[in-house]
Amino acid sequence: MKKEKLFTVTQAARMLCMGRNNLLKLLRNNGFMYSSVSMRNSPTKWAVEQRLLQPKSTEFFRGPVRVEHITALVTPKGMVWIRDLIEEQTKPQAS
Repeated sequence: MKKEKLFTVTQAARMLCMGRNNLLKLLRNNGFMYSSVSMRNSPTKWAVEQRLLQPKSTEFFRGPVRVEHITALVTPKGMVWIRDLIEEQTKPQAS
């Protein structure tokens, strides 16, 4: 199995010539990421199953409490989907 290159959201935003926060908002609004407070900016099950995003789990300690943090990595297939989504939304509407 060939290992594909994964991109952080920041890298993906730079490649798409947009800001990181705007990309996160776009992904949340289109169902790629959760928007609820507890899972904010984590990839949705649908996006993972479609292989558009891949979750990356990290753990750290906040005092004596161990906290798990899940971030999203964008796959090459996800980059294509996102680029198409941006093009579709910026396309002028016919009247």
